[in-house]
Amino acid sequence: MIRIPTTIHEVPFFRLLIPLVAGILIQHYTNLFSPLQAIALSILLTIIVLTARLQFKLWHMRWVFGVVVNLLLLIFGCLLVSVSKPEAPFKPNSKHNMLVRLTEPPTLGSNTVKVKAKIIDAFQHASMSSSTPVLLYFSVSDSNSYQLKYGDIVAISAKLREFSPPANPHQFNMKQYMYLQGIRYSASVREGYWERIGSNPNKIFNLSYRAQDYVIETFKEYGISGQELAVVSALMLGYKSLLDDEIRKVYSSVGAMHILAVSGLHVGLVFEIVLIFIALLPKRRYWGVIRLTIALAVLWGYAFITGLSPSVCRATIMFSLFTIGQTASLKTNSYNTLSAAAFILLVSNPFMLFNVGFQLSFVAVLSIVVFHPIIYNIINFKNRILDYTWSLMAVSAAAQILTLPISLFNFGQFPLVFLVTNLIAIPLSTIVLYLSIATVALSLINPIGLILAKLLGFTTWVLNSGLKLIDSFPYASISNIYFSGWQELLLTLSALFIVIFIINRKRSFLRLSIITISGVFALGAAHAVKVKNHSELVVFTLPKGSVICLNHGGNPLIVSYDSLTNHSYATSGYIRNYSLQKPTEIILGKSRNHEIPSHTKIIRKSGLALLITGNTSIAIAYNDSVKNISNSKPIEVDLLLVNRNCSKMVLNMVNAKKAIIDQSVSFTHANRLISTLSKNQIAIHNMRSSGYFKHSLLESTPKTFASQ
Repeated sequence: MIRIPTTIHEVPFFRLLIPLVAGILIQHYTNLFSPLQAIALSILLTIIVLTARLQFKLWHMRWVFGVVVNLLLLIFGCLLVSVSKPEAPFKPNSKHNMLVRLTEPPTLGSNTVKVKAKIIDAFQHASMSSSTPVLLYFSVSDSNSYQLKYGDIVAISAKLREFSPPANPHQFNMKQYMYLQGIRYSASVREGYWERIGSNPNKIFNLSYRAQDYVIETFKEYGISGQELAVVSALMLGYKSLLDDEIRKVYSSVGAMHILAVSGLHVGLVFEIVLIFIALLPKRRYWGVIRLTIALAVLWGYAFITGLSPSVCRATIMFSLFTIGQTASLKTNSYNTLSAAAFILLVSNPFMLFNVGFQLSFVAVLSIVVFHPIIYNIINFKNRILDYTWSLMAVSAAAQILTLPISLFNFGQFPLVFLVTNLIAIPLSTIVLYLSIATVALSLINPIGLILAKLLGFTTWVLNSGLKLIDSFPYASISNIYFSGWQELLLTLSALFIVIFIINRKRSFLRLSIITISGVFALGAAHAVKVKNHSELVVFTLPKGSVICLNHGGNPLIVSYDSLTNHSYATSGYIRNYSLQKPTEIILGKSRNHEIPSHTKIIRKSGLALLITGNTSIAIAYNDSVKNISNSKPIEVDLLLVNRNCSKMVLNMVNAKKAIIDQSVSFTHANRLISTLSKNQIAIHNMRSSGYFKHSLLESTPKTFASQ
């Protein structure tokens, strides 16, 4: 059993980590210091530290030295953020002729070939002092883009765009996500406007990516394909490009997505094999260096074939520190080693602190280290199979305790079957990982490699089939859970207070835990009341259209006029934050009247629909037949959604107080419509420039339209 430290003095790196993290947070959210100011303060505090160390040698004055050191680390955290912010040397939407170097292998999406690059030269742009990261999009119809590789030097002519903020409420913030990766610009590169002129890859990364490609090709040659190949590639190498939407959804719903993201679990499994092997070596002192060398070589060799991804490097650094500490017989503990790994990684990249993968990696390990011995010791099984099963369940439950607040806040989902999932997923994924390593290692011995590959393919099929079966269970997971940042903080504090209570048995910490967990439920209840008393109409903007949400007291109705519209990425965040029930979805022209909730009335005629809810009405043209509509009397409505089906006849027939123009209307046509609507003194909301539209719904008797 790993002993929990009783005082903070037993975890010195944790003491250093706290002010560093505080500095990173302060600078990120307040931009308190410029780089020069942070450097000047760092130098000043360093001088004070050295002076304090010499002057305050008396024991009762030791706090002075401690305060100054903590301030120095806090300022250092601010400095790291200020110097790590991505530069913005280009004007947005400006076209440039540039030389770029591809910094990662391209990935194939549904519509584009996406690749990260750095601008190494921009002609006629002398202000660019260093390479600027950029995300490039090539068209899938451009066959030459499939030949691009890591390290290629490409001449392009393209317009650089800054990432836009979310166009819909509570939508995923791509701009912030890319900013934290150090990228401010993207560019769509059209066919014929680029040319590969050379290659200058980093030799280490190039060899790593080639090793990754070799492993995937080895699996293909042995006949592993489809979802089995996708899962094996993701599980062993962290290569997720082959995963389809179905398998992603299954693994996510049952709480097994972590086994497809190579991280601490996978490196830990490799580390276990290393420990078994080096345990067979002689125990003499001088063999310690050999054992350490073998362990580090295997760990970093595995990281190498995974493409040296940040998540793998994080875990490898962590286990490397564990190995070095044990070999050198250092007086340390798991908590201090974990803190040291986090400290090193945050110094190398302070924005990792805001990466969900980074947070989950360290918190999961911490949660297992703290809670696994406690849970495991509740029941003692003499039977080895039962004991192993209980240990797996204990690991799964322990990992969920501290990762739960992060998962709820970021994903709004909780798998109710995670214990059952991990009983299947962890043993089978372990076998898949070991078989995949053995298959590649013995691929030169064809009969053995072929047998191992067949076993690997079958085991992966069993893993996928088992998780699909679990996903089919009713109520396998709860989704669309609202969970605020304050609730995340309070739930984390509640778990930490429980840990402290377990250590020192002081009931005050148990009371604090109860108070904080009560705060979590109180905030949730307050939010539910707020949603219940609020009703609104929201028109979400999509790249080629729009959808409407009529939300009455947390009971949302989503209305779309196009059956092919995929709106989940635009609406899911809003539904999660402002829904108390599962939304009802209807498609105008297909859904029947009895599917429509009682709070809304829909009248349809010749391709034109009127949505009447509360005291608000909105008109929508939902198919081409609207051009044949005729009506003797103008239709008075509050809102008119102008889309690609909205003809001039509709504009003349419908008298609206406000027109909402969505992105299915071309830019040129939208400008003509704006001119016409302005002459008729109709207010305009252009979604192409203004994003989503929101309108409060006052509860009253619905309007009637007898003339229709």
